[in-house]
Amino acid sequence: MNAVMQAPDVSVTPVAPHTKPGRRSASLDGLRGMAALAIFAFHGWLYTMPEPNATDRSSVVEYAVHELRLALVAFFVLSGFLLFRPWVAAVLDKGKAPDVRRYVRARAVRVLPAYYIALTGSVALLWGLNGTPGLRLPPAEQLPLFLVFGQNFSAATVMKLNPPMWSLAVEVMFYALLPLVGWLALRLPPRPRMQALVPLALLAIGMLYNWSIAGQGLGMTFSKTLAAMLPYFALGMLAALLLHGRSIDLRQKRMLITTGLALIVVDAFAKGAAPANGIDATTAFSMLRDLPSGVGFALIVSALAAAPQGRLLGGRALVALGTISYGFYLWHVPVLMVLRGHGLLPLDPVLGSAIAFLPSLALAAVSWVACERPVLRWSARRDRRLANEADEERLRRRGVDRAGGREVGGREVSTVRA
Repeated sequence: MNAVMQAPDVSVTPVAPHTKPGRRSASLDGLRGMAALAIFAFHGWLYTMPEPNATDRSSVVEYAVHELRLALVAFFVLSGFLLFRPWVAAVLDKGKAPDVRRYVRARAVRVLPAYYIALTGSVALLWGLNGTPGLRLPPAEQLPLFLVFGQNFSAATVMKLNPPMWSLAVEVMFYALLPLVGWLALRLPPRPRMQALVPLALLAIGMLYNWSIAGQGLGMTFSKTLAAMLPYFALGMLAALLLHGRSIDLRQKRMLITTGLALIVVDAFAKGAAPANGIDATTAFSMLRDLPSGVGFALIVSALAAAPQGRLLGGRALVALGTISYGFYLWHVPVLMVLRGHGLLPLDPVLGSAIAFLPSLALAAVSWVACERPVLRWSARRDRRLANEADEERLRRRGVDRAGGREVGGREVSTVRA
């Protein structure tokens, strides 16, 4: 994110940053890189099945691999944490409120170009592979829904074509909601307890929504929505609020990370142990969804944001993957499907994933170098130019000529340097 927003653009979803990672943001980049690897491993397992079906699990390993899907929760928590921080700072530090127009522009240039290129590529590569196991294509007349991130609202398009794109639709809805949430936060008293009402209200709304649809037999158009995922964003926002103005030492960092990992592992174990032992906990899981993992990731994100760079997540390999993780997220399933459709994907999760990894990584790198980074640099230059023009306009209104700054209205004034 740009300087006005007071936080690095390391949001989302698999959306990568365009600022150089510092000691603290590098670990968050690494977390996103690790989460992207986990999602890739999950899909590598799924799409190398003879008949891909995420509910078809029979061994402990398969139950464990299935829970790698929880890494997606980390992306939602990160978005809530990083994007809400500027509003937290504006309220608690009594600073300038974020520029909404600049926020919208920053989100648009970060998400849209790579998304539309990947969408076009998905159609071009996969449309002729109908009948490939695991590939589900939407009706051609429904494709415009993908252009406006509306695929989750139709049973004919949700989780079709390039399934991971469903989460981008949820992210975009959160982006649209956040300025309103920030507006509400700015009108509450500038005290942490009062500010906590905002994310806590979103958390309650999300939990109430999930309770209302649990056990109703409703389709994915009800479960793949912002309302259903709202608790994860809210937990990230709450973490941003609680962390503001605080620092932690190494012992506290380790405690937060250990507790967060424990919550994620317990959540994953419960999700796997219940069906493995014939326990029907569908309704309970539908109500709570992955809330324990959401809390766990919020603790981990807080620890990584508040403490110095770690050796593992802050290492070059994971940080580099985190930087290009948006493209990696968008392209890895089409790569798996193309390989499967042409008989090049071994039906072995380890070997199949190994074969799909390099082309997925290569496409992600091309997306970053040829599309994402140039657009972000152009946007940054434009923001700097607009900021300079705004500064000059303010100076002119104050009667100062920025170029010379010597005499205005018959009086000599001090020189102002650019």
